[in-house]
Amino acid sequence: MSSRHVFLRAAVCFLLLGSSASAQNDPEHSVFSAVLRDHVVKGEVDYGSIKTDKRFTQYLSAISETDPITIKDENDRLAFWINAYNAFTIRLIVDHYPVKSIRDIKQGNVGPWDVVWIEIGGKTYSLTQIEHNIIRKQFNEPRIHMALVCAAKSCPPLRSEAYIGKQLDAQLDDNARAFLHDESKNRFDSKTKTLYVSELFKWYGDDFKAKYGSAQAFIISALNITGVQSTEYVSYDWNLNERH
Repeated sequence: MSSRHVFLRAAVCFLLLGSSASAQNDPEHSVFSAVLRDHVVKGEVDYGSIKTDKRFTQYLSAISETDPITIKDENDRLAFWINAYNAFTIRLIVDHYPVKSIRDIKQGNVGPWDVVWIEIGGKTYSLTQIEHNIIRKQFNEPRIHMALVCAAKSCPPLRSEAYIGKQLDAQLDDNARAFLHDESKNRFDSKTKTLYVSELFKWYGDDFKAKYGSAQAFIISALNITGVQSTEYVSYDWNLNERH
């Protein structure tokens, strides 16, 4: 065999191995996108149908088998964790479906966000740990609060596609815009100069300070409004974001 053939053979093997490792270390989010496109309309979820969709089980397995440390690109890694949080939130609802609210799900005295049951990369997490110890702690990105979904009507809308690293900035902007322009959750009364906003901005207001100065400044800029004199919070509707 000529040296040229040996080189080409080695190059092909390298590419195949690299492709295999990439697939192993970064789950195929297109599978999740396909599931979401089929079962999510305008943020409302058909949990009954997802329950029998084998592609969803396949995607959860891929997430569980992935070690996030091997995902080197920061946007890819953040997209991975957002998708993982949303997918396992859906799984939580599906496992207890039918249910009226995620808050009705408990394990003894432990609520839905604090049960440690999610296996990812050889470690086990709760939803709280994923959100607060990983996503909020490791990534300086307050827009994630309009991407993480808690299966409630007042939550930001669940996208009908998975988050992808190379599209992440545009996707987060789009979700923030959709959430902020939903007048059932956020609106400005120009007569009283009152800004009515989701309680999310009360709970996570500090996360917006470094990048935007405050949550209010972020909202005012996004909505392109002026003359705000007061801010009030809209009560959170915890009923399931179910598609009927």
